[in-house]
Amino acid sequence: MKWKSWRRLGAAVMLCLSLGSTSFAANHITGAEAIGEVTGDGEHVSHVIVQYDAPVLSSSLSPSDYTVDGRTIEKVYTNTAAEKTTASTESGNYVVLQLQSLPLVDSSVDPHPEDGPVKDRQKKGHGGGPQLGSHGNPSPLPVMKATVSQTGFVKTASGALYGPEERIETSKSRDLIVEDFIQGTFTDSQQQNAVLKYNLYVPENYDPQKKYPLVLFMHDAGVVSPDVKATLVQGLGAVTFASPEWQSSHPCFVLAPQYDTVIVDDNYDYGPELDRTIHLIQSLCQTYSIDTRRIYNTGQSMGGMTSIAMDVKYPHFFAASYLIACKWNAAVTAPLASQPLWTVICEGDAGAYPSMTEILGNLEKTGTKVDRQTLDADVPAAQLQAGAASLIEPDCNHYLTIYKGGSHRYTWLYAYTMKPALEWIFSQSLPETH
Repeated sequence: MKWKSWRRLGAAVMLCLSLGSTSFAANHITGAEAIGEVTGDGEHVSHVIVQYDAPVLSSSLSPSDYTVDGRTIEKVYTNTAAEKTTASTESGNYVVLQLQSLPLVDSSVDPHPEDGPVKDRQKKGHGGGPQLGSHGNPSPLPVMKATVSQTGFVKTASGALYGPEERIETSKSRDLIVEDFIQGTFTDSQQQNAVLKYNLYVPENYDPQKKYPLVLFMHDAGVVSPDVKATLVQGLGAVTFASPEWQSSHPCFVLAPQYDTVIVDDNYDYGPELDRTIHLIQSLCQTYSIDTRRIYNTGQSMGGMTSIAMDVKYPHFFAASYLIACKWNAAVTAPLASQPLWTVICEGDAGAYPSMTEILGNLEKTGTKVDRQTLDADVPAAQLQAGAASLIEPDCNHYLTIYKGGSHRYTWLYAYTMKPALEWIFSQSLPETH
């Protein structure tokens, strides 16, 4: 053999000796999974979990050893199960890639183009909003998927080095918290067996000997869809109450109906779905051990309008209401004076801002105390929490939080992250005589 060939062979041997057992062959990655989590503007991939054929040392990993198309990896660690965790294991067959959060997007677009141009609807008296009973323009639910590459070397617990592997497509996915809801269809015998699809979160370790609160979340018109899970993935309105963090201190039922038509409109008319939703809650109270003194409602836009309409038609059915980016006819809202409310709107919301300020102003004129504040929502979370907490007083049952600037949909990007407001809602209960 020529000298140059021997020299190349010797160099390769020395490299292997210095690296230990090295494998450049592919297929040490046996699978990849995308983990979806819901944020204020919808569901996104938050983690990618890469599975290997042998345990990998966590100490050998760096974010620079991987890439995920279109995303930034901010942390990497191992686990012995295909789950994200706050406590990394020393080694594991699963490498968890934690992705940097995406910036929130305010998608303030007309969700119902099938109703014609906004200016034409305004001429017809529809106030620019979708028409009662219209079916919207539903989008398919987001698919949680990602493409991951291993670009560096990783070391196994046995000392082997695994070389790069490129462009592994995730073959499965999970939707955290969303997956914890059960889906059902309610048949309303009081409305000629009309049906209503819904999602229900049942508290973990549910004990029928105990009483649990129930919170009702109703989505906006942009989420009108035949897909029952659309309301769960659009934003935080339902999932925030089903999160492990919330459930650890507030075990409760979470009900999220899915409406396939617009159920209220800008003329302040509502469809039969309003009563059907009340009938659904009454039915669930017969099936589960629900504390009827602690049933709460919340909704954004169309859902918030429905909340107000329910409070007017069914006063004291709910212990408190969390009203987000909504409006209603101020002439009929006097019953709200005796019902605890926390309202969140934006200065830039041309519908909700004037309507809710008028409604609450009218309540003040009749002697109801209303505490107000204006906050910048786009601040560090701790600052927003402190701002919300500063508004609460023992002798006040009506609060108004106004976000600076913003727009209609901007409101619910942040409203369901204001934990002091949510805590206050859950502190309310109806009298014992209810």
